[in-house]
Amino acid sequence: MVLRSMASRLAFGVLAGTLLVVVVGGAVLFRFVRQQILEQTHRESAALASEASHSIQHRLDKVADTAQMLAALIGPRPDDAEPLIRDAIDHNADLAGLAAAYVAPSSGVDAPVRSPFVSRLADGALTVRDLRKDPVPYWEQAWFHAGLGCVSGCWQQPFFSQSRQRRLVNYSAAIRADGKTVGVLNADVTLEWLQGVLQSLNRPHGTEAFVIDQKGIYLAHDDPVQVGQPIRDERLAGLSAGGNGPIREAGTSTGRAPAWIYRAPIGGTRWQVGLVLPEDRIYAGVRRTFSIAIGVGVLALLTLTLLTLVVTRRTLSPLGVLTDRAEQVARGALDFALPAVRRRDEVGRLTHAFDRMRHELADHIAELGRVAREQQRLASELEIAQQIQTALLPGAHFLDARCNNFELHAVLKPARTVGGDLYSYFMLHDQRFYVMVGDVSDKGIPAALFMARAITLAKALAPRAQSPQQLLQLLNQDLCRNNDGCMFVSLLCGLLDTATGHLTMASAGHEPPVLWGDEVPRLLDLETGPALGLDEEATYTSRRIRLRPGETLLMYTDGITEATDGALAMYGQDRMLACLDRYAASDESDPAGYLLADVEAFAAGHGQADDITVLALRWHHAGAEGSASMLELTLPASMEAVFDVLEQCEARLLDAAVDAGVRADVRLVLEELMVNMVEHGRPAEGEAHIELRMSLADDAVLVELHHDGQAFNPLLSPSPELTGDLADRDIDGGLGIHLVRAMASDFSYAHDEQGNHLQLRFIYPH
Repeated sequence: MVLRSMASRLAFGVLAGTLLVVVVGGAVLFRFVRQQILEQTHRESAALASEASHSIQHRLDKVADTAQMLAALIGPRPDDAEPLIRDAIDHNADLAGLAAAYVAPSSGVDAPVRSPFVSRLADGALTVRDLRKDPVPYWEQAWFHAGLGCVSGCWQQPFFSQSRQRRLVNYSAAIRADGKTVGVLNADVTLEWLQGVLQSLNRPHGTEAFVIDQKGIYLAHDDPVQVGQPIRDERLAGLSAGGNGPIREAGTSTGRAPAWIYRAPIGGTRWQVGLVLPEDRIYAGVRRTFSIAIGVGVLALLTLTLLTLVVTRRTLSPLGVLTDRAEQVARGALDFALPAVRRRDEVGRLTHAFDRMRHELADHIAELGRVAREQQRLASELEIAQQIQTALLPGAHFLDARCNNFELHAVLKPARTVGGDLYSYFMLHDQRFYVMVGDVSDKGIPAALFMARAITLAKALAPRAQSPQQLLQLLNQDLCRNNDGCMFVSLLCGLLDTATGHLTMASAGHEPPVLWGDEVPRLLDLETGPALGLDEEATYTSRRIRLRPGETLLMYTDGITEATDGALAMYGQDRMLACLDRYAASDESDPAGYLLADVEAFAAGHGQADDITVLALRWHHAGAEGSASMLELTLPASMEAVFDVLEQCEARLLDAAVDAGVRADVRLVLEELMVNMVEHGRPAEGEAHIELRMSLADDAVLVELHHDGQAFNPLLSPSPELTGDLADRDIDGGLGIHLVRAMASDFSYAHDEQGNHLQLRFIYPH
């Protein structure tokens, strides 16, 4: 509710945007500054650790130099050992004791009989004793044996002196005389002064300082309780790693915060000086500075937001009135007054524009009412046009009722109310069945009218055409006339011989059909001509196939292959063939509906962009069930070949136990027809051939003849006038054809560009 007004949203946007810029910029700046501070801290802390290391090393070097010098002086003058030692300890306050310990008397080495030890008491006074008089022989102790090997001097392991109640560390230097090691000069140094060195360091508040030996034992620490205690294992592991750079010590769940450790080795020893600086101490200053800056920034942002809110509310107040008037417009009220325009700024211009919009909207509403009434009338007309277009199409299912030789399924789904796709089929009187599928170049009412014209002309011209290519040629000539809109239609036309299953097809720019039976679905290679309605002189070619029982021919429009899914991928021919392959393995009876359902599932949610038409013709050949093939061959159109074939036919009929009268009729008819083909059907160029197929049915012998020579229709030959006299034998022409028509039970003829085609049926006598 708070952000309903533009002013409050604008103020909130300014606040949020500025706050985002400040936060992001502050975070980047803080990260950069923090890195700079960390690097500066690394340099300063490393220098501080190095300074402490040099300070400690300097004092230890004075002890080492004193011990080595005394060892060199005492070696040749053992009798001066005690005064030299007393004088040295008196002038070096860091020394807690000096001893000249000689080898055991039984060692065979010539050594003094006294081993003086001068130590400093707690009050600063010096005391002297002979180490050889101690209850425990010193030459049996580890520090003595280790010192004998320190020819150049070495620092030994720190220890706690029970007699003096102090932590000490020894520096040992071998005493040599006449090239032999005769003893050890041992210098005891207290560790309390290390605490003073650590305290004297000018280090940041909260920094922890310590000195450890090679075994990780604290020699000095800010907390005196830690002296003599071992360092933590994880800290010792970090200090034992190579290099002298800073080490980050991670925090723990017990409350120890992350910290940085800076170390420096102490020269001449295996000790290290360490400084531990908590990470929160490093960034404490910058956090405090950034907290103050953020507080000031937030206060400034709130002030800016308040000012923005006040200014925008005063500026945008006229928009509230316009908003109220707009709500009235939404309720349909257009008669109201607008506020007076005081300035020619954006608000004033908006008020003028709103007033113009109010008047134009009233005019537009009136126009919309008129358009709505017009669209309602147009929708009614489109519905009537759809009904008329549907009435022009034959039924979606056709079954050959005469002999059940074939069955047809068709489906047409326009993309709009009416479409330009078409399909048609019709039977001619001489057992010829036409099927066709077409696609007009446009959509909507113009395409529907052109489609109706194409179907009507095709049915009217079909009886005049002897073949599909002739029908396409005649139809193209008529469609080209008065075609001012340059519309055209692609058409696939087929002519089926319903008795034999021979199918002749011609294409005018249409998609290739699909054929399948026992084999997988495949596209037929069909040569195509131009679409109908474009070129009046266009010609077309055809292809003749013979359908086998169970085969299906599918004709379709490009609305199938060009259907697209949501990713704009097309359905395509490969997906169509795969769908028909699945159909062949299913129990569905309608391949057209099966394919359409698959296309709709593929394009679900994307809409139909083009008209879809599918026609499937299935050849059952039920009228020839029970027939058995007896002879099927191709022979050259010559007398020798004809009589050889007649002998083969006679032999096959005899083997099949066909009645002698039927055998004679078959031989006589075939002889007459094939001899006429040889003598009168020679082509102008090349050689002719004759195809013969003979099969045996339950009640008849079936014969098919195909001749690729000149056209000759025996059915058109006039019947001769017979007198019964033997002179009738000399009648020139017509008698043989008369005998053919008299002896054959059924006789049909067709001619196309492939040649002459005859079908004969010889029924058994009862």
